[in-house]
Amino acid sequence: MRPFVALILLSLAACSKPTKQEPIAAALEKLADTPSKMVLYSLNWGNLPDYQDIYNDKMFHGFIILGKAEITDRNEQRALLRALARGVRENDSEEGTCFVPRHALHIEAGGRSMDLTICFHCLQVETRGFNNGNHFLVSRSPEPTFDQSIVAHHLPALPK
Repeated sequence: MRPFVALILLSLAACSKPTKQEPIAAALEKLADTPSKMVLYSLNWGNLPDYQDIYNDKMFHGFIILGKAEITDRNEQRALLRALARGVRENDSEEGTCFVPRHALHIEAGGRSMDLTICFHCLQVETRGFNNGNHFLVSRSPEPTFDQSIVAHHLPALPK
């Protein structure tokens, strides 16, 4: 009986320990509650590797911009960031290798500028100005929220 109780206690301890992604999810939720400027991008995932650092009206860190919209509604901003936070919590170290992003966010808050380039296909988010410029993992669950915003703002998008 004792080994069984020990196994249960060990399982509970493993389930309750925070993941390395939890600080990222918490930072996204905090950002969701911070007034900010937010721009949503629809991207053509045809990457141009020689232009990774280019960010202008036509390029978002090496990806061609199909369309963009400033998200001024605070509820929509919160929905996008909270969906992303939920997706971060749901990912259990699963990722692909393709990085073909169709979505991106540019956020200005608290005197900082952040860019998130999002690939829901391979479950990765490349960051600049957020999370020390690293990437983090996400599930596919936020994708419908992002797609709804793209449709609501009449942005062109590539087929899935």
